[in-house]
Amino acid sequence: LRAGTLRIASHLMSRLLELLLALCVAPAASLTISGSASAVRPGGRSLRFVRMEDAPPPPPSGRLGATVDQDGKSNVWAVEPAMKVDSQNKDKGLIAYAPVIGVAGLIVLLVPLLPILFAANPDQA
Repeated sequence: LRAGTLRIASHLMSRLLELLLALCVAPAASLTISGSASAVRPGGRSLRFVRMEDAPPPPPSGRLGATVDQDGKSNVWAVEPAMKVDSQNKDKGLIAYAPVIGVAGLIVLLVPLLPILFAANPDQA
């Protein structure tokens, strides 16, 4: 009985070791270069359709500048354009707080139910 158990354990350990070795070696397959050499060299087919990107857009027009202070340090500054504010939020008024008021009202209504919930355990009577 002991010899059979040791043989099964030895077989199981060898299978686990093989699995561990396979898991360690499998990622190395992604490091190999396969396929034709034309995909690697500059004149290859894969580089034929490469195009340069367009130039970045010019910076937005606005007040930009640079000054030098008394200590000789340079300061670069910019004045950002004024932001336009939508007046749609003013129309909501008190309705914007309706969800908060609704949750607070629900909590106030459920406070009397707390003794019922905690009275469910007869051991704490």
